[in-house]
Amino acid sequence: MALSIVGKRAIRLEAPEKVTGSAAFVADLKLPGLLVGKVLRSPHPHARILNIDTSRARALAGVKTVVTFTDTPGIKYNAAAHPAPGSVLLRDQYLLADTARYVGDPVAAVAAVDEDTAAEALDLIRVDYQPLPFVLEAEAAMAPGAPLLHDSGRNIVGRVEFTLGDVEDGFREADHIFEHRYRTSKVFPCSVEPPGVTMARADWSGRLTVWSSTQMPHQIRRIVAGALGVPQGKVRVIKPYVGGGFGSRLGAVNEPLCALLAMRTQKPVRLAYSIEETFLGTESRHPIDLTLRTGVKADGTLTARRLDAILNAGAYATHSVSFASPVGNWFRGMYKCPNYRYEGIAVYTNTSPSGAFRGYGNPQVNFAVESQMDEIAEHLGLDPLTLREKNHPCMGDIWERTKWPIESCGLEEALSLGAAEIGWREKRGKSRDGGKGRAGGGSSSGTGDASSTGNAVRGGDAFRHRGVGMAYMLHCSCGRPALHELSTAMVKMNEDGSANLLYAGADSGQGSLTVMAQIVAETVGIPLEQVQIDPVTDTDLTGFEVGSHASRQIYAGGNAVRRAALAARHEIVALAADIVGAAPGDLEIADGVIRSTSDEQKQVTVAEICREALFGSRRRQIIGMVSEEPEGNPPVYAAQFAEVEVDTRTGAVEVLKLVAAHDVGVAINPANVEGQIEGALQQGLGYALTEEVVHQPATGRPGASNLGEYKVLTAKDMPEIKVIIVEAASRTGPYGAKGVGESGLVPTAAAIGNAIYDAVGVHLDSLPFTPSRVLAALKGEAGAKGAVITVKK
Repeated sequence: MALSIVGKRAIRLEAPEKVTGSAAFVADLKLPGLLVGKVLRSPHPHARILNIDTSRARALAGVKTVVTFTDTPGIKYNAAAHPAPGSVLLRDQYLLADTARYVGDPVAAVAAVDEDTAAEALDLIRVDYQPLPFVLEAEAAMAPGAPLLHDSGRNIVGRVEFTLGDVEDGFREADHIFEHRYRTSKVFPCSVEPPGVTMARADWSGRLTVWSSTQMPHQIRRIVAGALGVPQGKVRVIKPYVGGGFGSRLGAVNEPLCALLAMRTQKPVRLAYSIEETFLGTESRHPIDLTLRTGVKADGTLTARRLDAILNAGAYATHSVSFASPVGNWFRGMYKCPNYRYEGIAVYTNTSPSGAFRGYGNPQVNFAVESQMDEIAEHLGLDPLTLREKNHPCMGDIWERTKWPIESCGLEEALSLGAAEIGWREKRGKSRDGGKGRAGGGSSSGTGDASSTGNAVRGGDAFRHRGVGMAYMLHCSCGRPALHELSTAMVKMNEDGSANLLYAGADSGQGSLTVMAQIVAETVGIPLEQVQIDPVTDTDLTGFEVGSHASRQIYAGGNAVRRAALAARHEIVALAADIVGAAPGDLEIADGVIRSTSDEQKQVTVAEICREALFGSRRRQIIGMVSEEPEGNPPVYAAQFAEVEVDTRTGAVEVLKLVAAHDVGVAINPANVEGQIEGALQQGLGYALTEEVVHQPATGRPGASNLGEYKVLTAKDMPEIKVIIVEAASRTGPYGAKGVGESGLVPTAAAIGNAIYDAVGVHLDSLPFTPSRVLAALKGEAGAKGAVITVKK
């Protein structure tokens, strides 16, 4: 039977509330007697806290409480909301610092009657610090004698290793060995609603209600309870509308601290971080140093791969111990190779904690791997597309990330369609014609005469050169098998034939609730407008749901929703069969009407069946409920292409066009899929060109602490974008769908970097591709970490 709702461009259910301004976010909520919370932060990157004098702040009229480390339960916790078990969480953080470990580390908090009073109270707190030596770079933190951040005796947070075959034998079999070093940057999600907007209230029984702008309500309940030492049943979490996630809410931000203020005052408290505070005190993408060594045959067959990654964890572990594993998984899952070795080391530094950000390690790994693959292709005289086609895992192969067979693969179609759209055959390599800057390898292979390099723009400007580049990627549809991926859904049929979907999926702006409603409508056989789903998640009212991470919502949550809808449909059909006198297998449902496929006279409406169920002889409401994990984790493929123009006088890079061809399984709502990819491309473009936080060596302060200093690209900065949806249906996804939330930004930086090489003949090994880095490469100066090609003799 043809699908009538799945695959259609449905308008998002929450759109009217959002465009009219009636959608309520945490900052919009009001409670009687609501207090304002604020946090005092360390100005030092590393300091012993000798004394905190809060007497003047406590005496200020309107201040209801002031808390420091000594006022907390003194329980170490981890803010990451990993679905346990299957995760390694190192508990190394208190609600307020015992020792300041980065600029922005919270050392005290207040709750007062209004914003001004709370701010004044912070000014009245006096802290005596003893500054300590600090370290900002991960490699330096590993060196003997480096300042230690914690009592573990070393700064290594965790180490992960993966091995297949014998990597040294593989290198001996290679005709060529390529070794390069790459470096990625510290970047922030910059969601419209800053992370760290929480409201909490403690009632007469001691029960806590926490309103959180989170991606993982049930996980926040666990973290708050653990950090405060209260039973989990004493914590209720409510998630209203959320203004973007991107991983920044993949765990606790300030929920436990806000709850502590509410417990101390016995009044509701709102604690909302400013933009500046999010740069100082919330999690960012991990900066990683990646050393990549690859052995290949002359025909491009990979014989050995090795990646050594050093991850800058920041001052606290949060995700970093387990985060080293997906970094290795992305590496080993990208290409078929009989021998590989990965070692990932996460290291403490005196910087703000690193954590989850869209892609969860894949953008960093992909930048390194796909940049090197282009260099390999160049050296071997192969088209970069050919090298990818030869070595990528495809349907039926074992995906090394999961060790499961790959269900479907749309990469070949994505490569073909993307290449045609960008004009790959017509434009790629034109700078070879007479250009002097196309060296065989090295990350800074330009000549001193930069103006003679590359593909000059038509019209006579000899300093502006164009090129095209590409990169491919593999991503996941959930966290299995490493992580548990439980979802719970209930479909409740009402007497008018409408349905309520009770599902705790944390839609943080990506539109997943609309897609869930489409799944219910299609599965039950009712119009989309008859499906109701509340955007507010309440852990008291909904079954357990892992949350929004790992591109899992539609794949994992959608599977649970579909199966719950199937259970409801089964009850509807069984009752209808009795009423119309037909076999259940002979009935179909469409547009709210149940019909016999063999006798048109035998029909009844879903509404009539639902009324009969409630008020007839059965007296039982039709409800379908499922609580389960998905069966698999089909990989998501994408090929992205970029066309750039590089000014060799200034080093400025302009991206003229981005093409993103993505295999999404089946696009349940194509408009939503396109929107996800387009938004991700904006983040990938910023990652490639402008976004970076560098800590000042002398003070340890971040070089950017607001959106005036941190360069997020806006609508006017965006190039022409073409999204191409490729549908290679998965076997285990709802209606064949795969994940799509993160993949759109994973290969963007590598595609742009490879286009820069095509334009001006230099490879860049550090993100972002700033004008100064481009100019340094054009002048033949080494980049952050020079690359070397070793040719086997």
